[in-house]
Amino acid sequence: MNNLLKQLARNTGLLPEPLSAAILAGNTPPMEEIVIALVIGAMDAYFVTINDPMSSTQERWIARLVLAAAFLSALAVVGKTGESA
Repeated sequence: MNNLLKQLARNTGLLPEPLSAAILAGNTPPMEEIVIALVIGAMDAYFVTINDPMSSTQERWIARLVLAAAFLSALAVVGKTGESA
């Protein structure tokens, strides 16, 4: 899991700089913070895609699927940790 998180922090640009720096320093933040950053990124990509008049129907479907997957991941993490949303 640590290797996956380090790759996410180092190579994707999907996490905010403070989260990436913490992961790379070996101080893994709570999984909820990582997932919420990914959900926010998915929401941003979704709204950029659906509001772009040049995006195709397929690109809009993909953006919607990614957003749904991000929210399902967030629900799974919240359910696993027992915290309320």
